[in-house]
Amino acid sequence: MSLQADSATFVSEDVTMGKKGQKVTLTFSVEGLPASSNPVVGVFDKQGKIVGRTEWQSSTSSPTFAKKFVIQHANSTLLTFSVYNASESVSKDDYVGGVTADIKNLMGNGGKNDVTEGDLTFHFNVEAPKKNEKKPKKVEEKSDPVADAAARKKLIAKCDKEGGKKAQDLAGMRDMGGVAYFHVAVDLCAADWELLEACMVAMNKPCPEDADERRGGAEDIGKVLISYIDSKIALYMHVPANLACDMDDWFNAMTDGYTVNKISQDKTYIKAEILANPDANVFPIKVKDDVINKGYQMLTTKQLVMPDDDEDDDIVFGDDDFYI
Repeated sequence: MSLQADSATFVSEDVTMGKKGQKVTLTFSVEGLPASSNPVVGVFDKQGKIVGRTEWQSSTSSPTFAKKFVIQHANSTLLTFSVYNASESVSKDDYVGGVTADIKNLMGNGGKNDVTEGDLTFHFNVEAPKKNEKKPKKVEEKSDPVADAAARKKLIAKCDKEGGKKAQDLAGMRDMGGVAYFHVAVDLCAADWELLEACMVAMNKPCPEDADERRGGAEDIGKVLISYIDSKIALYMHVPANLACDMDDWFNAMTDGYTVNKISQDKTYIKAEILANPDANVFPIKVKDDVINKGYQMLTTKQLVMPDDDEDDDIVFGDDDFYI
């Protein structure tokens, strides 16, 4: 039985045996091996099939194996533990010795038992759930509608405030360098359309010259709000009618190569999402950078923004990546 192992059958993952009975966890150590051994232990069922192995040890005669074997124990489960001394692959010539033990017997004496065959002694530790041990009840957190509504209102107000402040940044850079197109990352909105709407509305509010706190003022600036979570990336584009850029050209250039779910569109706005697809290597965190780069290339090709030559950090062109 113990000589059936070879390197190909020594699996690396922990193995759960059986589907019925009580689940127990088994660990063990070994004494009596030759000095400077490189032991590994194969675990076999009563048919001689290997069901798992320990981690490999090196240069030791008393290894303690940390791997846990999870076993569904029903009445009697007979296992054979065979020790091999090998530095790389395992063959029958590497067999040192082993023991055969019944899990039912190993569960006696509090689960701590020794089994000796020849020069080898296995020190077993079997852990099993205590009888009549009750599982702790799951405590469901009850939602407080009033508190939830207050928190939501506060978050919307925060997006409104930051959107208004960021609009002033865009307007200032437009006035300095003549740039009228921007890609704006809004992480705070977390691809939530209500929050993105609050941000866009705040950006497009006219800003009076005599306002105590200047916000908004980006109503005549082209922009794309970009926000993502693990499952999707949201794109909210606004191209005012006064601008020369064709909104569809800009949007299509940004999203080229992706499957796009267009939520809504009118003459000056587009709302759309790109869903994550790991099988197609579509991850929102990567898509964000890609759509910004593609949008910037389109704007420079159409001569709607100047190519960024990195010579003047004070002028920000259409590839800017603002964070809110």
